[in-house]
Amino acid sequence: MKPWKASVGLTVSTGAVGAWALAAELTYLQPFAWVIVTDYGWYVAAYGGVALATLAAGFYLAARAAGLGAVGRKVDVTEQAIRRGEGQDPALGEALARDDAGDY
Repeated sequence: MKPWKASVGLTVSTGAVGAWALAAELTYLQPFAWVIVTDYGWYVAAYGGVALATLAAGFYLAARAAGLGAVGRKVDVTEQAIRRGEGQDPALGEALARDDAGDY
């Protein structure tokens, strides 16, 4: 898994929960929604965008720190070693070779 994929998923889910919680908290402003959108819409959108970008960057850095950036590379190296017969399970290497040859 790439760190940006984890970051996107976590940002979307956290943003959705945050928007839901914020909407529940700001229900008293509902009668003034049109005034807020027309007068302050760009500011709200800009601050919301910066908040989402900051959240996504934080999740990305956390995913990189957790080592998700090298997972795909490690899996590829392990699969190549198994296909060469250097893995811990020789039967798996033989089964993969049969599968590549089309002998099911």
